[in-house]
Amino acid sequence: MKKAPVLMVFGQSNAHASGVFLEQNERIVSPMKHVLALHGPENQRWSPAPVVWRGYTSDGTNLGETQDHTACLPTEYARLWEAEAEKRDLPELYVIRISVGAQGVTEGYMWHPDYPKRLSPGPHGKADIALFPFSLDVIRRAFGDLRSRGLEPTVLGLHWLGTEEETGVPVEKLDVLPDLHRNLIRAWREAAGCRVPVILYRIRSVERSAAQGEDPRCIETINASFETAAETSEDVAVADPRDCPDYDPSVPFTNGIYSDGNHLGANTHRWLAGYWLKRDLAALGLK
Repeated sequence: MKKAPVLMVFGQSNAHASGVFLEQNERIVSPMKHVLALHGPENQRWSPAPVVWRGYTSDGTNLGETQDHTACLPTEYARLWEAEAEKRDLPELYVIRISVGAQGVTEGYMWHPDYPKRLSPGPHGKADIALFPFSLDVIRRAFGDLRSRGLEPTVLGLHWLGTEEETGVPVEKLDVLPDLHRNLIRAWREAAGCRVPVILYRIRSVERSAAQGEDPRCIETINASFETAAETSEDVAVADPRDCPDYDPSVPFTNGIYSDGNHLGANTHRWLAGYWLKRDLAALGLK
């Protein structure tokens, strides 16, 4: 079977670079030829509705909340893949994006497994989606579609830019995080039916968190849960936005990597896209 590389980016606002908008000339408005995505609203449906792949654009490709033309990791990765595919023979890349801002994984938030089964798309503040079961449903249908066409889904990475909302949850309620993260990862992998490398992003917005009066132990607990997942599960890695060359702790609040102290800046997303593309192509034997 021919390999079909798949990139998945799930989470909350940093997964879609909330508020970090592309310049007019940077927007991807013409569908890409070598990168395909699931656009809404035709894919914001439950099974048994079939998935529909279309050329990637920087608008309409997040199956979570509606916020278009941002300099997010999946868009910058798609841009680099398309450019590389124009120069040499690369397989088509398939991208799945699901994120809603301000939605964590603990009880009451949309990523929690017991969140009521709803699917009401829209912008931030209006989108109301049971993200965990919806993500499983999308993966099953998307991967089933690829296999039905004689393709072998090959997951480059499932990037989790989430659990950020838990920085404001009482720390005594965060002892559930290791189990929640483990259950999310296990279920995503079962839905995919193949190897799924997972990348969890450390939360480094310490100054912003302190300015909001949040308990500093919350960020420590979240990051510790990520480390536990990496130590106890195969193919789970922890990434650190501070590895970006622009990181500068002497720059107040943004540290050179955040746009507003909370959301990673365009430069950080672009660096991450380039970093992972290089590693992913090498893993595919396409150095």
